Amino acid sequence: MDSAFEKAKKALAFKSVNLRNSYVVLDDEIEPLELGKQNLETQTFRGVRKVKEIFIESDKHNWWEYHFFYAVGIRLVKETVDDAQENPSLEIKATFNALYRANEKLDPDILEAFSEQNIGYHVWPYWRELVQSSCARLNVAPLEIPFYFYAE
Repeated sequence: MDSAFEKAKKALAFKSVNLRNSYVVLDDEIEPLELGKQNLETQTFRGVRKVKEIFIESDKHNWWEYHFFYAVGIRLVKETVDDAQENPSLEIKATFNALYRANEKLDPDILEAFSEQNIGYHVWPYWRELVQSSCARLNVAPLEIPFYFYAE
């Protein structure tokens, strides 16, 4: 019998990844070229925050659209400052909408398995590009965003 993830891979067809929102801030007290010389800790997060399903009815064909909202972020904080959580030196975060289509309504366990194991794989190149281009626009050294990996 197929696992929930295998069922999802068979049922869902990838359509697009679009940016829903983004936030980029460099602390006013930081000089861009000095950022790399500071002793900073990197903090990150990633994951599907919401799944929205929409039934599309048409004269020729009906289908389900599944919108996976993937939130991701990175920030640099001073290791020695107690209020680092409130005042990151650099913060970049975004939410992407990964759109898939299916010919049938999918069970929540199938969508959950797909959310955990596959959405990041499609979103990650868009995230890496956003971070790299944001760093270039801020005139700071590019932050390294590693290749995507699924961690169980």
